[in-house]
Amino acid sequence: MKKLDFNPLKSGEDFRSNYKLHDLAEASGKNLLTQWGLNYKEFGEDRRYQSVWEKGEDKPDIILSYKDIHAFLDWKGKHHSHWLVNQRAINAYENWSKRFNIPIIIAFFVFDINKALLERRFAFLNLHNYIASQKKQWDKNTTVEFRADIPEFTKGNLLKCLLEYK
Repeated sequence: MKKLDFNPLKSGEDFRSNYKLHDLAEASGKNLLTQWGLNYKEFGEDRRYQSVWEKGEDKPDIILSYKDIHAFLDWKGKHHSHWLVNQRAINAYENWSKRFNIPIIIAFFVFDINKALLERRFAFLNLHNYIASQKKQWDKNTTVEFRADIPEFTKGNLLKCLLEYK
């Protein structure tokens, strides 16, 4: 077997543990979308168990539909109310948005250590402002941070932003 000429920044377990919060956010978010009568279909693929996973074109998780309006949506699970996203993902999401001419929504769900939902917010790329983070994160990723005034993830707020964006 060929030996790789680099050391991964995260072990396989570290990498997959990041998905635990994502999975909680996704389940909570899809439950809300269903309750709100909003349609969605899968878009991004789960690559956490691939034997070799390289950085590449991040894909949003779902395509959200409301009447004749569509948007990409990506779930982010967090333990703190810091609205951080990898710069690499932001760049990829902006490319998807341009390619399909639909907006990108990033939905943040904050959980405590007991997996209780504490807060949920969302940001539309190109509608809500973000700034580059001052330093790289523990995993060496460059991130951006949305401002603290991003709206709460509610049906009313989500539909209002969808209609404004159109």
